[in-house]
Amino acid sequence: MPIHPGEILKDELEARNMSQRKFASLIGVSYSVLNEIINGKRPVTTEYALKIEAATDIPAYIWIDMQARYNMQTARNDRKLSAILDNIRKAVAVL
Repeated sequence: MPIHPGEILKDELEARNMSQRKFASLIGVSYSVLNEIINGKRPVTTEYALKIEAATDIPAYIWIDMQARYNMQTARNDRKLSAILDNIRKAVAVL
């Protein structure tokens, strides 16, 4: 199973003994937005990554990389997309 960067952020907040509400306020997003990120229902965008970086000193590119890896794994696990990719590979192999 791919790990959403929100799970890592949740662990980071727990390690810092900081509530989601306090962190959301600190970075200027609503609690519900942060909670959706932490629960994997919303992606870590570039803007959020930069805000998280400012608050945690964890570089934004790390958050973006985690999100990209999560997206890639999720896409690879999609059966419909996998079938399409297999058809593309078969078509190219014939050429």
